[in-house]
Amino acid sequence: MSKSAPQPLDIAIIGMGGCFPAARNIESYWRNILAKVDAVAEAEPEWVGPYFEASHNGSPTADDRTYTTKGGFLRELAEVDPQSFGVMPSVAAGSDPDHLLALQHARDALADAGYLTKPFNRERAGVILGRGTYGNKALASTMSRNLFLDQAMDLVRALRPDFTAVEVKQLQESLKSQLMPFQAEHIGVLTPNVIAGLIANRLDLMGPSSIVDAACASTLIAVEQAVRELESGRCDLMITGGIHSHTPPQIFIQFCRINALSRDKIRPFQKGSEGTLLGEGVGMLVLKRRADAERDGDRIYAVIRGVGTASDGKAKGLLAPRLEGEVLAVRRAYATSGIDPDTVDLIEAHGTGTSIGDRTEIDSLNTVFGGRGPGPQIAITAVKSMIGHCMPASGAAALIKTALALHHKVLPPMLCDEPDPTLGLEKTPFYLNTETRPWVHGKPH
Repeated sequence: MSKSAPQPLDIAIIGMGGCFPAARNIESYWRNILAKVDAVAEAEPEWVGPYFEASHNGSPTADDRTYTTKGGFLRELAEVDPQSFGVMPSVAAGSDPDHLLALQHARDALADAGYLTKPFNRERAGVILGRGTYGNKALASTMSRNLFLDQAMDLVRALRPDFTAVEVKQLQESLKSQLMPFQAEHIGVLTPNVIAGLIANRLDLMGPSSIVDAACASTLIAVEQAVRELESGRCDLMITGGIHSHTPPQIFIQFCRINALSRDKIRPFQKGSEGTLLGEGVGMLVLKRRADAERDGDRIYAVIRGVGTASDGKAKGLLAPRLEGEVLAVRRAYATSGIDPDTVDLIEAHGTGTSIGDRTEIDSLNTVFGGRGPGPQIAITAVKSMIGHCMPASGAAALIKTALALHHKVLPPMLCDEPDPTLGLEKTPFYLNTETRPWVHGKPH
């Protein structure tokens, strides 16, 4: 007996919240996109410190230095009132910044959906977030408290054998006092996989709560899992999204070792683009089945009709994108969506700004969408050109942008001075949309 074809998804995005470089909330994020604001900027002086070393002739720097000081930073926008969540300031001061920022913007998204005070079945509401396991200041403080300080004291004893045990202990305690506070209450807000649990706890959600680490795909894999909870009927409301609120220079150093970062700007698909730049951000979405959202009178920003997931398999290298893997993911998404790719007007690209990444993405899309018709018909944009690559939160930035584009019926722009001629866009159905344009739906195909 043959299986019936899977039905298209019908999942409504009914609430959103977030914070991205130069944008304190979703409203300012959308305004910045339409105004073509370049939110990539210089890092703070203390961030640069001893970590920056200018490269020469495009060569990588030493293995413990970064050759760029540019990125998309949240800076003072990464601000939370911990007491509004019942968290004491002393606990907040020593917490992982991702925890409280995710909690704040999840609350904002729930409020945007109208469910912060509106009754709903909390036993059937959950939270699944994308979040990387990169180091940040919370992890550094924890490591400094024991491992690093213990190593430093061993060095002191070797260099100053005249120091008594009491003097060494006093020095260690003096250095420890300069670190963030550490109490029993910090265990939860320092443990990465408690981020979703904290949201479930403070917003009283009793469905599943977990985090997903799938590198740059973290948010979108989290969205897929949240969608499946709704599709299966196990949950009626899901909070999902992604967070990456702090990027220390050590992460930049890793990418500098493979010469993947730009020295100045991130310009996906642009002629002469020299690499990506890292960014920070938080993006949260509230999802419900569309029929339920319509029944309950919810505002619907956009509807998720299909998802597609694939890995690259055995590629040329672990970090090298593979066309076949990207094509498989896109085809899987459209195969279950009930949507003809020929009717698509806008694609929000991954658009990292690396030459191999951009070329592979255009080639894979062209494989799915076919060659040039009577003219360019599908707009391509990439929000990374404005805020940098938010890594595990990059999918949240892209999905929120696309939902707002659908909601406002606007084709949003990207930053690009001149398309890269080696991409061969003139042979594809795509064009890079660099201006804000009205989005007129319903054209004949």
